[in-house]
Amino acid sequence: MNQARVIYHIARADFLERVRRYSFLVMLGAVVFLGYQVAIGNMTLELGIYRGEYNSAWVGAMMSLIAAFFLGWFGFYLIKGSVARDRETGVGQIMATTPLTRLTYLIGKWLSNFSVLMAMVAVLVLAGIVIQIVQGENTQIALGVFLAPFFLIAMPLMALVAATAVLFESIPFLRGGFGNIVYFFLFILSMPLFLENSTLSKHPAYEPMGLALLATEMGKAVSAFYPTYDGSFTLGGSGIVGAATKTFTWNGIHWTPEVIFARLSLFTLALAFTFIAALFFDRFDPSHSKPRRTKTRTPLSAPVAASPSPSIPQPVHLTPLSASTNNFTFLRVLISELKLLLKGQRWWWYAIVVGLFVAGIANTAPNARQFVLMIAWVWPILIWSGLGNRETSNNTQQMVFSSAAPLMRQLPAQWVAGFIVTALTGSGVLINLLKAGDTIGLLAWTSAAVFIPSFALALGVWSNSHKLFEVLYMVIWYVGPLNKVPELDYLGANSNGNIGVFIPFSIALIVAAFVGRARQLRS
Repeated sequence: MNQARVIYHIARADFLERVRRYSFLVMLGAVVFLGYQVAIGNMTLELGIYRGEYNSAWVGAMMSLIAAFFLGWFGFYLIKGSVARDRETGVGQIMATTPLTRLTYLIGKWLSNFSVLMAMVAVLVLAGIVIQIVQGENTQIALGVFLAPFFLIAMPLMALVAATAVLFESIPFLRGGFGNIVYFFLFILSMPLFLENSTLSKHPAYEPMGLALLATEMGKAVSAFYPTYDGSFTLGGSGIVGAATKTFTWNGIHWTPEVIFARLSLFTLALAFTFIAALFFDRFDPSHSKPRRTKTRTPLSAPVAASPSPSIPQPVHLTPLSASTNNFTFLRVLISELKLLLKGQRWWWYAIVVGLFVAGIANTAPNARQFVLMIAWVWPILIWSGLGNRETSNNTQQMVFSSAAPLMRQLPAQWVAGFIVTALTGSGVLINLLKAGDTIGLLAWTSAAVFIPSFALALGVWSNSHKLFEVLYMVIWYVGPLNKVPELDYLGANSNGNIGVFIPFSIALIVAAFVGRARQLRS
């Protein structure tokens, strides 16, 4: 069997396995909802007070940019994990016994990632056609003009994101939650870096998302109609940026050979990422992982009893359990859950926690709320993300769920352990707020300390994964406290913490966690 056929079958099998997963349906529903938001005008592309007429060129460019932004950001978390799944299920170890090369396997995974993302893009393509017809400003569908941005803006970026996921899964320290956080900040910070780069400003087509290219081309068109155009370019909700009051006709990007070459060069970069990933990939060989040091004890010498004859059945004597053995000690379970949460943390992790504690006390109360607490309550994110899903990820659910009353014993202990970690990491700020008599800050601190473990526990139970909490929590943290959106400022960094929303929401999350765990116990 030639290499191309092997790659095809790896990609096909992995793609079919993914589209049958619950997470794919959830992401597909999110993409449909995104298209709906564009259709009703809650999300638009605006150039200050101007926007283009809803013709094929404008709608195609707008939908391709939405696909590039949202799928380029969140699609990474959907596709990342394919190699890890082969590792956990033992499929990878089976493939390691075959002549399959590392590069062949990773190219197949890259194509599978790319196919999943393009399936999402296809949904937005269909949504764009519906949007143009519904808006009714120009119902003539120019298919070539409409599809060109999807093929030359969205598609090359999807190839690059797919290869980045393969690269992250091949590098050991980027495989898990740390890699998820790294990509989050990498994507967010890359946009201003690319847009402000002087070289890319002269060659906007090389900017991966296509944002610079569209801003340049659309800016030229609107300036021809309205010379007072100030260069604004915004993709977002009309309720946030202000509805555009003037329209202009835009006929699309002039796709010169140089522009096409620049966009397709992202495929070359994606292949380069895949080749680099093959250098780090261990091909499921356990000898590449560092063995853990285990303590061994030398058993005491004891007389060896003569083994009974197998032909003579021996009586079995079971020692009855004492009454105290069955007694439930919540404190003991809580300590065990706390140890599991903190297991594996290095000394420098605790050193940073101590540093944040000192910073929380040493700063003024406003600075402690606005800056220190925002860092202190993102630092343990990889610890919180284990709440509610550790049993599934470690394949111990059969043992844990078969214990006595796991719903009323083990699950509350997990939440309390998460709350303790939250309280300890933010304790420096708490002491500062108490000394300053900041009542509003104390209420916001308490609300956030309850919300964080509740959010982690509910998402962990229902998703059986740490990934969903890591992504959504980082989004809320980035939009709310960091970018000062009061509705999502659960920390009270720049507001009163919106406790009237987050406390009831936390209670609902705890109830949802119990309902989800009860569902798991019945299945």
